[in-house]
Amino acid sequence: MKNRRTTPESTATTCPYCGVGCGVLAKPDAVQGDVGHPANNGRLCVKGSALHETVTGHNRLLAPRVAGHNVEWSEAIDRVAEAIRVSVRDHGPESVAFYLSGQLLTEDYYIANKLAKGFIGTPHVDTNSRLCMSSAVAAHKRAFGEDCVPGCYEDLELADLLVLAGSNAAWTHPVLYQRIKASHRSGRKVVAIDPRQTATTEMADLHLQLRPGTDTLLFNGLLVWLNDHGALATQYLDSIATVSRKP
Repeated sequence: MKNRRTTPESTATTCPYCGVGCGVLAKPDAVQGDVGHPANNGRLCVKGSALHETVTGHNRLLAPRVAGHNVEWSEAIDRVAEAIRVSVRDHGPESVAFYLSGQLLTEDYYIANKLAKGFIGTPHVDTNSRLCMSSAVAAHKRAFGEDCVPGCYEDLELADLLVLAGSNAAWTHPVLYQRIKASHRSGRKVVAIDPRQTATTEMADLHLQLRPGTDTLLFNGLLVWLNDHGALATQYLDSIATVSRKP
């Protein structure tokens, strides 16, 4: 089903890069932000605004290359298959490892895992998705009982206190950062917890420039202070603990 903002001149779609999920209106030779999309309201970062260059640029890779030369797909596949075969023969299946992109589709992950674990017999399959999100997944499962994101972008704009821990959103998620910055109002406070001095910490009302490795001390100390002052939402914490203990 086509997006309602798709027109004969452009196609409404989603930027494939970071997780903000910005809406774009794509044309054959240009893109622009989708002002009707709730994630970015028409804003795009440098990656999103250059999306059309990935399909129109002269430097785009259009054929497999071996040793710096274009080859047919059949030759490239044969070369890869032979390298895997020799490695398995000489060193065993666990000598082969796959590192997958975080921008693959679910079906792509499935096929890659079938090839690696089911056919070649190696358990060594990793992705940028795990390296990027594994700590968040573990935290969400312990806190909420499942891997879910408990908030939305509007929460960041409406919050009276916003705490950014180790995030340089101005560089990593510039569109979301601009939304946060634009929502500044009297009484709203931003705290940045980061050993670095970054573009994001410049926005902060308080920058806690910790020594690396001491963030656990800070969060434990804050938890003790909240408990001592009766500021913990004990009913909520009890309900979450019950959920997290479920198998």
